[in-house]
Amino acid sequence: MRTVVDVRDSNSTTTYTNVGPQPSDSPPSGSRPAFSQPRRARGLSMQREPDFNTNIDLDGDIWLPDKSDVELGEIPENEGDFSSWLGVLIAAKEKHGRDGVLAVWEAVKRRRSWKDVTSEEAKSFWGIILETVLHDEDKLKGVALFAECLLHDNSAQWPSLYLTTVSHCLRKGQYRRALQWHMRLMPNFDPGQEAFGTLLRQFAVTAEPDMHQTLQALYLTAIHRGFYNEIIPLLYESGLSQQCAGWRHAFIRHDDLPPPNAESQPYLSFLARYYPTTTLELEEQVVIGLNSKAYWDAQDDSLWEAINDTHGDESGPPGRQHSDKLGARWFASSWVPLDFAIHAVHALGVHHIGPLSLQSIALRESTAKGVMARIEQLRTVNIGIGHSAYAWVLKRFAENNDDELLAELLHTDIHPDVFDDPAILASIRDKAFDEGDWKTHRLLLAVQPAMVEDSVDSTSNILLHHFVDEGRFKQALALLDEMRTMDIEVHASTIQHICASILDPLPWNPKTTAHNQEAFSTAIAFLTRLTLLQKPLHSRYWQKILFGLGKFGRFGVLEEISLGILDTYQHLCISNAGLLPVHLLDAPPLGVESSARNVLVPTDLPISHEQHPMRRIFDNPALHAAIVRWGFKAGGSQCLDPAKDVSSDSEATGGGFSLARGVRLLAVLNDRGIPFRTSVVQEEVVKCLARTYLSRVSGAPRMNADLPPLKSTLELFNKAAARRLLPDVAELQDLMTEARGKQRRGL
Repeated sequence: MRTVVDVRDSNSTTTYTNVGPQPSDSPPSGSRPAFSQPRRARGLSMQREPDFNTNIDLDGDIWLPDKSDVELGEIPENEGDFSSWLGVLIAAKEKHGRDGVLAVWEAVKRRRSWKDVTSEEAKSFWGIILETVLHDEDKLKGVALFAECLLHDNSAQWPSLYLTTVSHCLRKGQYRRALQWHMRLMPNFDPGQEAFGTLLRQFAVTAEPDMHQTLQALYLTAIHRGFYNEIIPLLYESGLSQQCAGWRHAFIRHDDLPPPNAESQPYLSFLARYYPTTTLELEEQVVIGLNSKAYWDAQDDSLWEAINDTHGDESGPPGRQHSDKLGARWFASSWVPLDFAIHAVHALGVHHIGPLSLQSIALRESTAKGVMARIEQLRTVNIGIGHSAYAWVLKRFAENNDDELLAELLHTDIHPDVFDDPAILASIRDKAFDEGDWKTHRLLLAVQPAMVEDSVDSTSNILLHHFVDEGRFKQALALLDEMRTMDIEVHASTIQHICASILDPLPWNPKTTAHNQEAFSTAIAFLTRLTLLQKPLHSRYWQKILFGLGKFGRFGVLEEISLGILDTYQHLCISNAGLLPVHLLDAPPLGVESSARNVLVPTDLPISHEQHPMRRIFDNPALHAAIVRWGFKAGGSQCLDPAKDVSSDSEATGGGFSLARGVRLLAVLNDRGIPFRTSVVQEEVVKCLARTYLSRVSGAPRMNADLPPLKSTLELFNKAAARRLLPDVAELQDLMTEARGKQRRGL
């Protein structure tokens, strides 16, 4: 006797019948016998409507009542034939979509001896079923129950059950559901340390608070630790420093602290600079102090002596070159910590390393990202990698994150010095082609564009130096534009040369001469281009420009430049979400020994922070008072026309506010996050009004009757400031009288 299972789709129940129909039985009206008579072939039949009754013969027949059979393939006789099962499943999915997959799934659930979960066919098979039920909570619970039975009975773990389910919930913003499934699946279907870390990193790069709260809950309720150096650097480099705080707190609570390496050093250095009241754990303090010679002194004095023996005697001149061959041996020695070796060489006064040393350092890293981190580490301690072709190519491959080409370069038999000889390099390339050594041939072909870039890069910077030296500023600006378009790096030495030649000579209190005005216009052009190139420039240069424009009476240009600076910074933050460079003199002190020339800050650093790069330019009381004064002077010609009603001025940022143009500009800057220093602005406005409205006749101050009514002017300033800046007329007159008296006394 055969057993027939009646399976109802979706939320139906399953019933088992022990007696099958006999050949003499007559089917009820409107129904179909459980066995087709006759059948052309055994196959799979499904209906397309969402609700249906499927008759599944445990011996293999699957078909639907009241529907014509659709032959999709033979039902495999055993669970081990995954190729056949996968073929049936794919055919069912292609012809009947979700319903087809669910029908096969119902057949799968009746077979309990599945064991293959590792073959590619099995992974695809179980993956298709899981993807189909993810949107249906009840069916997903059925899959989880089946997977638990599969694990219990056959020690077979449904592949990627945890990762697929939790990732789906997170991707759909179903955070509560993600946590619920995490709690259910993690005990039996733990994906492992590496895969769990990958999941956290995959979804952590977002500013959405609910996502981070959920991910932290997953972390806190899992057994896996050691993610400080994976999550914190990732968030920081993505410009998500505000999210770092929550993660850091979670890590500290669970004693998940960083090891003494440089991975988290950028974030912790930022934290120590910009949030100095934050208490750092001892392990974090060690990470920040990795650049300090004092840290390495405490590690092993014998290592210092060994390194010193390698790089020369202590009587050598500062900044001396080290022996590249011997240095490479030390950098390659596994018994010498690489961090120690780098900082020891720095402490010995070495400012450049050769290609062999660079190769040894790079060989101790497993990825292009790691190599770039080491190059950046060298840069922060003022150690250059030289100008050899090999160094340039290595850096270019690392910057492009090309792990494969970088590995081939590091392990090639070609000596690094050969890369500086194009003729020999070409002969090696041709020989590799003739001998069929495609790996070497491919590497040398890839090297050529990088070497050409090096040539273009060097030539462009040399030419830029030349143009600046000769005062050919139009050509220099055009070259800067071309370098930006072609993504050619402007060297730090070139920027220093521009600053020394063009920006540093600008006076803080310039006389209004044609020469000075031209010099300031040139400086503005260079500053704008260097800012777009994301080069760290000291805030004093922009402040010089603003003060100079105010002195020249070019208030309209000052308004445009001020808003342009803020707009450009905002644009850079949006288009380059991550880190932006800040000049070292514009950054708070770190509190420990550091050789860093520039500082990187995350783009999400709130402008409310007093050390924000934009506030370093604009949040200056002397500048605010000067802007009020310059705006008052610039708008004076409009206000001093008695026929003009100052209260009817437009709300434009520019001349519409006449005497209050400066106050209006400060209010607009305040809308962008720059603090509005009310007391400073009010005091300067009162001084300006006193000078303009009050004159002395017979020793007593008297109101100038030729000016607009003081009440109208008062209302104008309050409107420009978008707040009650000035008091009522009577009190304002008293303040003006007092201010005029101080002016007369020279106070």
